[in-house]
Amino acid sequence: MTGLFDNVEILGLMIQALGAALIGVLCLMLNRVVRRLALSAWVRGWLSLSGALIALLIEQALPSTARVTLPIYLFGEYLFGYWIIEGCAHFARRRWDGRWLRWLIAPAALFAVTVPMLIGHEFRAVFLVQSCVLVLVFSGALFALSPAAQREPSSPGLLAMRASLLLLAAIFLAYVPIFADNWLRGVALPMTLLRLSSATHLVFEFLLGFGGAVLVLEQSHQRLRLRNDTLAAANEKYRAQAERDALTGAYNRYAFFQLLELLKTEGFPVRGCAAMIDVDGLKQLNDSLGHVFGDAALIRVAKAIQQLVRREDRVFRWGGDEFMLVTLDQSAAAVTAMLDLLNPALAVPGVVTVQVSYGVVEFNTLAELSEAVKRADIDMYTRRRERSHVSRQIQMQFDQGTFTP
Repeated sequence: MTGLFDNVEILGLMIQALGAALIGVLCLMLNRVVRRLALSAWVRGWLSLSGALIALLIEQALPSTARVTLPIYLFGEYLFGYWIIEGCAHFARRRWDGRWLRWLIAPAALFAVTVPMLIGHEFRAVFLVQSCVLVLVFSGALFALSPAAQREPSSPGLLAMRASLLLLAAIFLAYVPIFADNWLRGVALPMTLLRLSSATHLVFEFLLGFGGAVLVLEQSHQRLRLRNDTLAAANEKYRAQAERDALTGAYNRYAFFQLLELLKTEGFPVRGCAAMIDVDGLKQLNDSLGHVFGDAALIRVAKAIQQLVRREDRVFRWGGDEFMLVTLDQSAAAVTAMLDLLNPALAVPGVVTVQVSYGVVEFNTLAELSEAVKRADIDMYTRRRERSHVSRQIQMQFDQGTFTP
């Protein structure tokens, strides 16, 4: 037994078989998390290769078993090749008919049994045939991946897989003249090279296996990123809808409290003005002309306010006929001067004639903002009463004939 483990070729085959099994287990575990047809095929492929290499290991250790182990080795590698190509085809989104395996399995088994019988169960002759088959397998897998290479030319996983397939095809192609020369002419095999072959195969097979795993993870990451982007866009859309008044397009009260939370989170000093704007006579307008005209009045006021304020100012639909304006880093005088332009803008003939009353209060800290809103509401009603009183005085003077402009 000690002499057996001193054999470099035997140890190389053992490591190869173990490596193929580990790659198969890795793909199996990954497939439980990320369900992919490509992964399912690769799991079967790597486990088939592990079984094939175990059969070859037994043949190398016990040459008397060659009549049984060599066909198993050949057939296992044919299954490995089929499933590697199938996995690559699935990943590249090529059409793949699962019935092909049923059609190919009997000819593959017959070929695996017949070839060793015809060439005398001699490993170097069998390996010559197998090298030709594996060149076709790795070339076929490389071809199957080509559509994916066009879609994702810079994918690290895809680059690793394509490089390993190309190198494996080149290695087995190089074996063909070496083993053919040895078999036909009896030339000695270059043992130093062949002793390194198992390690070389193992390195490139690991590269192929892990490249496939990385490829699937990259694809899953891309799908998750796309899904997250879609969800983020949908979330932004619904958040915007949740913060907007459906009729006027102004922000609603929920958006105001969200603004308060945002300003608290940022922690920067906050000062500015709160203005309460009320549509005069909206109830009478609704009662006399109907809610269609009342809605038109609200829409017109909201648009007029938006046209006057700055882009960074926030206009909120505060109640049925009230709008609230929050503007930062502006004085009450500046905001009042701006709102003084609102009624002249609304006096222009439109669908409905309307005017507003408003009150403006400054705040110097975020904590004062809520109180400023209440005071602006009181200021707005005070200004409305004063304006109504002036209007009644003018009307009385008109009625008495004493009005002088």
